[in-house]
Amino acid sequence: MSELETHISEARKHLEQENFVQASASYLKSLESAEDIKDKAVIWAELSWAYYRLNEFERTIEAAENTLKFDPDYQAKEDIYRIQGFAYIGLNKNEQAIECLNQSLDIDRNSAKQQITLYELAKTYFKVEDYENAYPIFEEIESYFYQNQKDYWLSTLFYKGFVQYHRSNFSDSEAIFEELLENSTDGARKATALFGLAFVAFSKKDYLKTINLCESLVKNDENFFDMETVGFLTAASFYYLGRKDVFEKYYKQLKKNFPNGRYAAELTLLKENITIDGSNN
Repeated sequence: MSELETHISEARKHLEQENFVQASASYLKSLESAEDIKDKAVIWAELSWAYYRLNEFERTIEAAENTLKFDPDYQAKEDIYRIQGFAYIGLNKNEQAIECLNQSLDIDRNSAKQQITLYELAKTYFKVEDYENAYPIFEEIESYFYQNQKDYWLSTLFYKGFVQYHRSNFSDSEAIFEELLENSTDGARKATALFGLAFVAFSKKDYLKTINLCESLVKNDENFFDMETVGFLTAASFYYLGRKDVFEKYYKQLKKNFPNGRYAAELTLLKENITIDGSNN
């Protein structure tokens, strides 16, 4: 076995064992031994995945670019554009991520590995509030994940529910969140469904239902990822129900826990309405 083959073999072994620091070091050694430009392209391609797993996103993109620099006709270009897209997501560079993921999907849209690419693209569209592009992709991948990867299917339902919510399709949104709740088997996942249902109930001005849903959510997952929103929905619901005493309790707690929170201005306005006229009508 040549020196190049030895280093590549070591690198691939480390990569398979998820020893990503050692993998990247071995790939860099193999580059020193590589003379053929196509060998270098393969090494850079594999190195990009090691960097990605180390959350070194800038180096991931550079490695992917080097792959195409050494071999513009690299046989798995969809993988190169995909890893670049994932890295741009890690850097919160959404526009570049969308461009790269679409380039990957232009080459291959139907293989199993590309269903994750579609999922990440839809999530990125959702993140930038491009719901019209996000929704059909979630619809496209739902059947595959239902049959093959249930966790991704449940996550897809979560996003679909909120896409419909943001499009003001509240009945569809509620139905999707109900399906998510029905198919969730753990408390954390049930909490995400209840979170969506609470948004829908609040939008319908069903404030008592909103409170009950938020309370159930916390019982299912006391470490829920967005307790600030749960607290706001609960506080505002008590406000609109005329329970200013309970509202003020939640108001003080939210101000303490999230002094510069996303709902600070809205909470202050509700508080001022109570202070000014002694009511919340």
